[in-house]
Amino acid sequence: MKNTAALCLPVLVAFALSGCATPPPVAEVRMVAKAFDNLSAASQPLLDDLALAERAQGKSAAEARARQRAGDKPASANATMDHLLQRCPGILMLGGEGNEPGVQNSFCIDDSYYYSELADPPGTRAFRQALAAVGDYTQLLLVLAEGRNIDEAKGQLQVLAGNVGMALEVAGGGGAGMALGEALNALDPLIALAARDATAEELRRVVSQESPKVRELVTALRSAASELFRTVTEAPLARFNTEGLTKPEVARVEAQRIESYRAGVSSYVVLLDQYSLLLGDLVMVYDKPRGAATVASLAERSAQLSAQADAWRRALAAMRTGLR
Repeated sequence: MKNTAALCLPVLVAFALSGCATPPPVAEVRMVAKAFDNLSAASQPLLDDLALAERAQGKSAAEARARQRAGDKPASANATMDHLLQRCPGILMLGGEGNEPGVQNSFCIDDSYYYSELADPPGTRAFRQALAAVGDYTQLLLVLAEGRNIDEAKGQLQVLAGNVGMALEVAGGGGAGMALGEALNALDPLIALAARDATAEELRRVVSQESPKVRELVTALRSAASELFRTVTEAPLARFNTEGLTKPEVARVEAQRIESYRAGVSSYVVLLDQYSLLLGDLVMVYDKPRGAATVASLAERSAQLSAQADAWRRALAAMRTGLR
């Protein structure tokens, strides 16, 4: 007669429970991970637009402070990131009177990410890395549920910690990423865990304990949507309030652009809300018995989120094509 213990699926010791009553929720995690991948992919065009808008604002702030220091013009009202006006005090604007060209008289290293297109400016980078960290957490759950070896689990944890660290580096730098700092700092236990040789049991325990904080990071991304919207609509709103006052066609185009972004960012908020609920339900099934109804509910909601993310992606593509 076969040993009944041999009938249990081999799983990471972290999730081994008594007998075979509660196997790891592999199918559920795979569905939720796929839903996140669709949400993340659909978000990238919006974050691309955020990068463009933030880069323009950074350049505007650099030129505004150079003019201000040269004494010829006040700081631009459109230089929304006030902290940028304190950078590189020795740089002045030469020329720029009337229609003549102007140029800054030196180089500000701190402005490099606004003038280069090789990487995101800081606020956008914080958004992308924070969103990636949420996906990393879901992937870590998947590694654990599938019973992969402890080294693979630790590797995924290192990826998560790296994205949190990179987001923290720039989250306090201003712009749309500032609101994420507190939620990212709350994930310190995961970063600390990645820095030491944790056991499987410690990994399971800390990852489980940190799940509410990962959901708080999703909430922070949601809360920062107002700043994201303000950043991507600053330029069209300025055109609406200046050139659009005398040119109705300009006003119509910019109003359409602003309202399209309003719809796009609203969909982003809705999808983040749905993913947060999905992640909360998923974490619960790690420690509690579940039945067919739970699996069916997670499957249905994951599939719905994936479909909605795809619809949002196509809507954003249509908006960006129609407005350029």
